[in-house]
Amino acid sequence: MSHASPLVLDPEHRDALLPLARLLEQWNGAHNLVSRQMDLEQIQDLLWECTAFGPLLPLNAHVADLGSGAGLPALPLAVVRPDLRIEAVEPREKRCTWIRFAATKLKLAVQVKKARWKPTWGHYDRVVSRAVFPPEQFDESVGHLANQSLQMTGQDAHPLTRRAHAVLRAGACVGLILAGSQTERHDEGVTP
Repeated sequence: MSHASPLVLDPEHRDALLPLARLLEQWNGAHNLVSRQMDLEQIQDLLWECTAFGPLLPLNAHVADLGSGAGLPALPLAVVRPDLRIEAVEPREKRCTWIRFAATKLKLAVQVKKARWKPTWGHYDRVVSRAVFPPEQFDESVGHLANQSLQMTGQDAHPLTRRAHAVLRAGACVGLILAGSQTERHDEGVTP
């Protein structure tokens, strides 16, 4: 996508995610958290892609992961950005149990909120999500935090009024992050 600014994934982050990938692979067999056809390498790549949100989050931000599901992107972000205060917002108890277990086992600072997202919530610095809503419905679903939100979606998504960032893995685009108008890159001063 030519009008998207690049977000290149850090190879060191992939290595740091291996313990989480192994744990997710174990739980996935019994709980179907991600596709059961994914092997360890594919799970690790999926987690790695979630770290693309990192450069778009300010230092020490309070972040809500909307519809966290298998803890994506909350858990991978907590691995590579321990400065963040992350709440995984997820309505399904089985998924909440997994996120709590993984966060405890790996000593990650992720809180779990068993709930559906309410557009009236406003106590977060950023909202992140992996394609919970179609891009054209996302702003309305997030509510007044839409300008501070980031949504990862497929490569063919039309960015509408949002800025597009191409997530690059080994030089290839693996998806887009659509960003609200009040988000910006925070590469400097942010280290895991």
